[in-house]
Amino acid sequence: MRKALSALLAVGLACAAVALQGAHWSYTRAYGPFVKNGRVGQVVTEPLFTIRVEPVESARTIYVPGTSYSKAQEIPANGVFIVVIATVEARRSPIYAGQARLHTRYGDYSPTDKFGGGGGLSQPVVTPLSYVRFQPGMPRRGAYVFDVPREAVAGARFYVSDHDAEEAQFGFYRNDPRRFADEVHVDLGLDTREAARLTRTAAAGYSVPEPS
Repeated sequence: MRKALSALLAVGLACAAVALQGAHWSYTRAYGPFVKNGRVGQVVTEPLFTIRVEPVESARTIYVPGTSYSKAQEIPANGVFIVVIATVEARRSPIYAGQARLHTRYGDYSPTDKFGGGGGLSQPVVTPLSYVRFQPGMPRRGAYVFDVPREAVAGARFYVSDHDAEEAQFGFYRNDPRRFADEVHVDLGLDTREAARLTRTAAAGYSVPEPS
């Protein structure tokens, strides 16, 4: 009798585990993020925006022009600057595509904050695409700039979302900043050989292209 009850309990636990996995899958499918994969040179179309990423560039230092309040300077990377140049266009209404990340084996990295702005009222001296508001029918070309360890470059992928960075409440248990987001994952082609080339030839005094 005990053996039968034990077997029945084991079957019940197994069914519960399968149900929990199914519930997680259903949440992701229903609430996102809704991911489309792409590669360098390919136009990826989401409901609210399109994006095309160009071959990655790298830099040891980035040139920041002078202003009426500061002199021109070169800002060094803590590791290496990875510059993702992209053309983004809104499709239906104005959007930000500022929720960008460089996904690496070390974890995710946000665009560097070394150019000013810092989330306050001040504007960055260099304007990356993470600060740009995109308009329908008006594509903008510019750069997302990441400062990452050299060892993190190999295998890195570029993730960008139309969702803002604020956490969205869900139910009683979950904070999910990517709920209902459309997200593009771009394979940057950074195998071990290409990553070594980028880190070895990283430019000094690199000028980040302004959005155009």
